Amino acid sequence: MISVVRSGAAAALMLFAAMCISMVAPVLRSEAQAGDEWTDEERAAGIKKEEFVRYAFAGNTMELMFLVALEIDCSVDEGWAYEIIKQPEHGIATLKPHTGFTYFAKSNPRHKCNEQKVEGQLLTYKPDAGYKGPDSLTYVSINSSGMAWERTYRFNVRALPAATNKKRGA
Repeated sequence: MISVVRSGAAAALMLFAAMCISMVAPVLRSEAQAGDEWTDEERAAGIKKEEFVRYAFAGNTMELMFLVALEIDCSVDEGWAYEIIKQPEHGIATLKPHTGFTYFAKSNPRHKCNEQKVEGQLLTYKPDAGYKGPDSLTYVSINSSGMAWERTYRFNVRALPAATNKKRGA
């Protein structure tokens, strides 16, 4: 029975490793690789939790992640669900339909998928205008086997620099 559980978890893990959580900012690309290894406790619980820290500017929308799971033939795996499970206290997080490009490393068989746009979800965060301080949001990705990846983003919200405000006509 344990080998069956591990086989299911291993299959889900392989799907996750192949799943593209394609990042819109280059600094985020390494996060997809960070989630590839699971502990025995995570496999048994069926959930992997990760946490990341970002800086954000008050009142400005950040595009955090393009979320999509692809099959080896580059078709979208419709068996995945994405949900924001904790909204920020000092802003708003959204998941909205988005068509975009994926980013798979050349070593990944899905690298060929990088050449075509696919339908997915875009996770965004917009801190309240005028707010400075900490904030956070949490979202979850769940596959058809019930395995979940929970990610929490912790933000250090800062005022937009005055030079940037002038360039924007503020």
